[in-house]
Amino acid sequence: MKKIKKYLSICFAFATFAYAFCITNTSVFAEPISTSVEENMKTVQKGTINWDKGSESDVEAIGIGLPPENMGARGNVLARRAAVVDAQRNLAEMIQGVQIDSDTVMENLVISSDVVRTKVSALVRGARIIDEGMNEDGSYFVKMRVPMYGVTNSIASAVLPELRGNAEAEPLPEVTESTLSEQDMKDVRSAAYTGIVINAESMGLEPTFSPVIYDVNGRIVYGIRNLDYDQAISKGMVAYASTLEAATHGNRAGDNPLVINAVGVRGGKNSVNKVNVVVSVEDGDKILLACEKTNILQNCAVVFVK
Repeated sequence: MKKIKKYLSICFAFATFAYAFCITNTSVFAEPISTSVEENMKTVQKGTINWDKGSESDVEAIGIGLPPENMGARGNVLARRAAVVDAQRNLAEMIQGVQIDSDTVMENLVISSDVVRTKVSALVRGARIIDEGMNEDGSYFVKMRVPMYGVTNSIASAVLPELRGNAEAEPLPEVTESTLSEQDMKDVRSAAYTGIVINAESMGLEPTFSPVIYDVNGRIVYGIRNLDYDQAISKGMVAYASTLEAATHGNRAGDNPLVINAVGVRGGKNSVNKVNVVVSVEDGDKILLACEKTNILQNCAVVFVK
């Protein structure tokens, strides 16, 4: 039995080193993790996708490594290495499931675009360790983080250029005619709104990098082509909040937000993923009128309550 344990420990050490080498030289989306390393990892909650942190939103993942028996301090080093490998694998898996827009998840882009695959692989390999240590059972844990937003080294910087492509920016639609009264239009224009809050609470809204505000007639009130592109990458097209109070008292929409109640949520042309919000025609006009003298939408001063 001792010989078998010693043999397994040696196999584990070799497999851990080999996989750690591979993950730094190839795509993290390539081969599955080796069985030997897998046996020295504990199954735990893989991590979280945090959409409710505004520009600080991120993906976090936890990895666990078990030290081989009878290896002393060297065993702890190998356990940490296995934990890092496990955390990177879990990060890659979670990132692949992130919804990019109504029709696309990260996995689609990774498969279809060498550029995105290379960038995301680099993100995972360079993920920052935010916590680590020994567990009571002798295993080692590592918690790693990849930011959603940021001009560089973020998921947004990896995928939004691919999503937008070479499409030119488009101005916001103009409100030439409206069912709003003249007084209502005047009131909106003079209100000096600092942001837009769309309340879609309890409608099953799903977070995404590229949401759209539609009105009930299908008009696009706000989308990826109507904004400051750098702002979208650095802080996101919208922020997400779990309650209306959090949305209206946060920094994103400012001190005087225009609050609109969504009438529904929807997918895109080819999907049913509920990542886009729908507002009435009148409320769509209010949003556009509120932006005539400011850059509320262009500057992504938008919060969705989900």
